[in-house]
Amino acid sequence: MLNFLEGHLPLLAGSVLTVLLLSIQRTTRDPDLRDDLRGAVRMLLAFLVLRLAARFLPEATTPPGLLKFVNVGWMLTFAYGVIRAGVAFALKLVRLRSPVTTPKILRDVIDFTLYALATVPILQSQLNLDLAGLVATSAVLTVVIGLALQETLGNLFAGLSLQLDRPFEVGDFIRIGEHTGRVVHIGWRSIRIANFRREVITLPNSMVGKEHVKNFTQHREPVGIEMQIGVSLDAPPNQVKQALLDVAREIPQVLVQPPPLARTVAFTDSNAQYMIRVFLNDFALSDSVREELHTRLWYRLRREGLELPHAQRTVTLRRDSAHRRRELADETVRDLLRQVDLFAPLGAEELERLRCEVVVRRFGRNERIIQEGDEGGTFYVVASGEVSVRAGTLQSEITRLGPGHYIGEMSLLTGERRAATVVALEDSVLLELDRPTFARLFSDYPGLARQLSALLAQRRTQLRAVAQAAGGGPDHSPEAGRILGRLRALFGLTHE
Repeated sequence: MLNFLEGHLPLLAGSVLTVLLLSIQRTTRDPDLRDDLRGAVRMLLAFLVLRLAARFLPEATTPPGLLKFVNVGWMLTFAYGVIRAGVAFALKLVRLRSPVTTPKILRDVIDFTLYALATVPILQSQLNLDLAGLVATSAVLTVVIGLALQETLGNLFAGLSLQLDRPFEVGDFIRIGEHTGRVVHIGWRSIRIANFRREVITLPNSMVGKEHVKNFTQHREPVGIEMQIGVSLDAPPNQVKQALLDVAREIPQVLVQPPPLARTVAFTDSNAQYMIRVFLNDFALSDSVREELHTRLWYRLRREGLELPHAQRTVTLRRDSAHRRRELADETVRDLLRQVDLFAPLGAEELERLRCEVVVRRFGRNERIIQEGDEGGTFYVVASGEVSVRAGTLQSEITRLGPGHYIGEMSLLTGERRAATVVALEDSVLLELDRPTFARLFSDYPGLARQLSALLAQRRTQLRAVAQAAGGGPDHSPEAGRILGRLRALFGLTHE
């Protein structure tokens, strides 16, 4: 190799190789190959400059030291350029057989090792250096440098081990010790991860090599997250687990497959512990999904009368239904019921009795109150907040309803499935009445069924946006008659 470098062919070979590498660099679509060839081209360009300088420098007037420096320079740059290009093409062949990207630290180690092997004979021949003797006489210095660089070398070899094992790549979400975040850099000495607070944390490779590493996004498979919650010991476990699963399925980011999983974990002196596990496509969503689970569970458990444990144990004597009613003032509930046209035929005494049967339900923002296609046995009056009525496969919004409006009456009174989905747009309080309450009303007021059928027919006509008048009276409209027939059949009413 040295005889070749000392001849005149390197100038021609270097020129041809530089042009060839430049053309490949500009046409290739492989970013790793393009970066490697860019380094090789820079080395060869430096070689061409130094080789031309060595050829045209006058030997008579140029200092011998400068000539030696130029000669050593062009030989080294030519060798480095060829090595860099050869390693680039070799790694390209490896990538053709395996889709896994070659770690940069491994490419650097290969380059520097070959650089060192090429440097030694060039320096020995051109500068007459006895490198073996130099190394032998500097044993003490080598020990001192080795001790000084002990931690650095430890990080280097730990980094090599991590790159060979490949427990994570740039872009993966990992947990190392107490640190969790996305890998943004893998280097010789350390790795850097960006956590959920957008803080960049630098971790030495030697520390990473000793810790347990959890990779949440390897192979881009769904990742599971778990959350535990304590509920009162009086709550039936199956009811709690069903509430956990229902809430999890309502969150858009939670995957249907694999399905959510709820388990009873343990019973303590103060509560029962439950676990909910859900799966996500992106671990970056884990914090927001946990927050949404906690928020929605509070509303769901409160509506079902399932108590969350308190920090201090207290003894409270109350009737659950009375407690729920006190969430709204009696006068507020009474005024809301008066605004409902379905209850217009009722007198003051019956309205007061109806108020005592009302159950107050709280729904959080984005919670589903009614699901299209479900069976419905409840009727709601919006007391505060705002709800959205949606229908169809695309769940297009039909209208928005605020305090005083009511929903769910058609399914409750006719037995039909829910015709629309209703979602809380903000924290909302609703008054709930069930089918037994209406059965009692029909029993106490024999003519109420016919009046409600007429009102329901008119309301359905309005919601369908049909521009027509009531005609000869709602009692005789075909829609009112059909609704009245279903109502009588559902509640077992006899014809008048």
